[in-house]
Amino acid sequence: MPEPVIQNTAEQGWSDKIDVAMNIFAKPYQTALSVLSLLKHSGRHVGSVWLQFEPYGSQYDIVSPYAIAQYLSGKIGDRCRVFQPEYWLDLNAADPARLHEDAYRYGIRYQYAFEHSTSRRLFLMHNDVLILQDVLGFMLDQMGEAVAVGHLGQCWNCPAHVEILTREVMGCGPCDPLNYMNFQPDFDQLQQLYTLAQQKGIFARPYDQGFTGIFDQQSWPLPECRVNEWACLLDLEASRPVCVPNGPVLPPGAYRQCGPVCLDIGVEWFRGMHALGRFARHLDLSRHLKHWVGTGKVTARRYALAEENALKILLANFPDYCDWLRGTIGNKSLGVSDIRI
Repeated sequence: MPEPVIQNTAEQGWSDKIDVAMNIFAKPYQTALSVLSLLKHSGRHVGSVWLQFEPYGSQYDIVSPYAIAQYLSGKIGDRCRVFQPEYWLDLNAADPARLHEDAYRYGIRYQYAFEHSTSRRLFLMHNDVLILQDVLGFMLDQMGEAVAVGHLGQCWNCPAHVEILTREVMGCGPCDPLNYMNFQPDFDQLQQLYTLAQQKGIFARPYDQGFTGIFDQQSWPLPECRVNEWACLLDLEASRPVCVPNGPVLPPGAYRQCGPVCLDIGVEWFRGMHALGRFARHLDLSRHLKHWVGTGKVTARRYALAEENALKILLANFPDYCDWLRGTIGNKSLGVSDIRI
């Protein structure tokens, strides 16, 4: 495993380059494709690339997940920052009583980059994304005064996105990413939306079982409102001073417990920033990237197919990396056909 790079935390002034933060759990070919395609299309905007590795990989991987870190270090030098936390929080909320501990807090996704970057803006991305054109330039042009830009909301899980529910409860049309600022139910209405969804058999995650102490105190933004962290650009200069460990708001990579489940990554950060008067801007990124969803912890077959697809694209578009990779593994086959599916 590459040695972690520890950066001096003293602020040297904000950089106008955009730092990139990626949390990595297995997927070595998808990871490489994500980073290399971003650098190909948006490299002129990129400052440092922060790779935060989870301590577990996949039993199916032929290539080490750390290979891309070694390759990037040879290409961009110390702009490739590698870190692996001591704690693995998986899909769980961090213990609020331990957030003052640096080592524990760094287990939050993207947290090391969030605290150590000296760039004004930080781009969060998943390690299963294919960049098709200059997404950073596009987001930067559209950001303006927003605290974040990207695809807003997990509306497919939200009762406020279902018109038969919003008409009955609020007498209006549904919420969507473009009008979320104007869709602000009070707490009673929010409860009614979830209750009515359950009565009608419409899916909604059981956040209503944990509304007390969270949504009864701040009913909006809603439980599924966030900027989706598979590809989003954050105003780090505006948000870091008010986030843990500097302020009360949970950082963008954190979960918060809400009843039997957790509010998804970034929801509590999104709510905290809006409570302080900030806003986010929805962008349709479909022309700029492709996101392969949910291939990390599902069937071996789906994992293998996603990795095979990524390898094919790497071979066609990034042959230099593939040649380098063959050399590092002793000219063995790069294929993933050995995976038992």
